[in-house]
Amino acid sequence: MKSTSKMKEGYIMNAAETEPVMRLFIAIPLPEVVSENINNWTQELKKHMSFRKWVHPQDYHITVQFLGDVQAGSVESVLSSLQTVAAEQQPIELSLQGAGIFGLSSAPRILWAGIAGEREKLDKLQQRVITGMAPLGFRAEDRPYNPHITVARKFTGGSIRTDLLSTGPEPRIFTADRLVLFRTNMHSSPMYEVLGEIKFEG
Repeated sequence: MKSTSKMKEGYIMNAAETEPVMRLFIAIPLPEVVSENINNWTQELKKHMSFRKWVHPQDYHITVQFLGDVQAGSVESVLSSLQTVAAEQQPIELSLQGAGIFGLSSAPRILWAGIAGEREKLDKLQQRVITGMAPLGFRAEDRPYNPHITVARKFTGGSIRTDLLSTGPEPRIFTADRLVLFRTNMHSSPMYEVLGEIKFEG
């Protein structure tokens, strides 16, 4: 007998399991003023470049670790591990700087805004999160960590305005002072829901 699955309100219900599964990731949220800067910049970009999906301003974030499909019963363990990380973590000073694309210049997959500032501290935080998640069965991605803010996805044709990308959004210094566990709710806008927020206490 084949197993079946149903999608409902961001949950993947698998007939082989009684526990709902959610798609989760750990990230640093952005202050509203920073998100506004990025959104203002994208208004001009939209006049010149076409992407299938422009990220909702409330969904802007810096990913620290993507966890994938996680059973609901594991959420408390994830938050507990993040609390341990945050207890010794000091705030990190970051800033918006530049922009770019991932993928071919003729057909980029991702348009992103860049991150500058205390990048070394951000890298160390990411490694600490990965270390904390490992005992729970979450593996780090094979590629090097490249913090950024995704702005748009799936270029639909035309040309890439490199002059607009070279400047990026208006530079803005901000403080990263917390980690957030986000759930992805597909086909919703905004798409990401906060399941837990852990402030740095170091």
